Amino acid sequence: MASTSINSGFEPKKIDHSVLHPVMTAVGDGLITIKRGFLSCLECVANSLETMGRSVQCGLQHVASALSSLVPNKSKAVGNQKLNNIQPAAAEELRVAMTERMDKNPDYMVGMFRESLEQDKIRTINAALKQPGKLADAIHSSDISGTNAAVCVKRWLGETVGENKITAEEIESINHLKDDPLAVQSLVSRRFGADEQRYDIFCSLLSVPQRYKEICHAKGVDTKSPYNLTVLTNAGLPLQIFTPQAYMRDPTKCTDALFVLMKHCSR
Repeated sequence: MASTSINSGFEPKKIDHSVLHPVMTAVGDGLITIKRGFLSCLECVANSLETMGRSVQCGLQHVASALSSLVPNKSKAVGNQKLNNIQPAAAEELRVAMTERMDKNPDYMVGMFRESLEQDKIRTINAALKQPGKLADAIHSSDISGTNAAVCVKRWLGETVGENKITAEEIESINHLKDDPLAVQSLVSRRFGADEQRYDIFCSLLSVPQRYKEICHAKGVDTKSPYNLTVLTNAGLPLQIFTPQAYMRDPTKCTDALFVLMKHCSR
C-alpha cells in the first residue's frame, strides 16, 4: 500500500527579513521621535515653569518694594533713630531728677536697668537734651519712664567710657584701694586723661545706680523684690565700664569694683 502523507493544505511562508528590517527600523525611529518629542515637551514645560517662577518672583519683589515705599516712613525713621550723646550739664540734670524721683517714689525704680529702651521714646529724649530743664521735666512728668531713663544711663556710661574701659589690673587696684576715695578717684580720672568733661559725665551718671543701691539697702530688699542689686550687675552695667575680658575672667571682682566706683566716684 502506497504511503500517504497528512497535509493540511497550508504551508507557512517564510518571513522575508529584508522586508521586516526597514519596518522595524521605521517603528524604532518613530518611537525615538515620540520619546524626543515627549522630552522636548517636558523641557518646554519646565522652562516655562522656571520662567513663570522668575516672573512671579520678580513680580513679588516689585510688589514688596512698592508696598515698602508706602509703609510707614515713621517706623523707618524710628528704627534709624539714634540716642544722642549727653553733655555734662544734662548728665547732672538727669542725676538730680532721677534721684529725686527714686527718693519720693521707690516704685519709680521698678524695672530699672532691666528693660530695653523704647524706640518711640528716643525722639522725646533727644528733644529734651536740647533745652536745659526739659530732661528733668520729662522725668518728673513720667514722659520718660524710669526704665527708659535707666537704659539711657547704661548707654551713656558705655559711650562716655568709650575705649577707656577699665582693665583687670585696674580692677585689682580699685578693690585694693576700696577704703581710699581719693586714690580711686585719681585712678579713674587718669583713665579719662585730660578729658575732664567725660569724667564729670561719668560721675553724674554713676550716681544713679549708686542711689538705686542705697535705696535697696535701706529697704532691705532681696532677689525676689521688684528692684534689687542684681539688676546692676546682671543687666550689663559692668560691661559698660570694664573690658569684656576682665569681666569674663572674674565677674565677682568686677562687681566689687563697680560698687567701689559707685561709692567713691558718684556725686
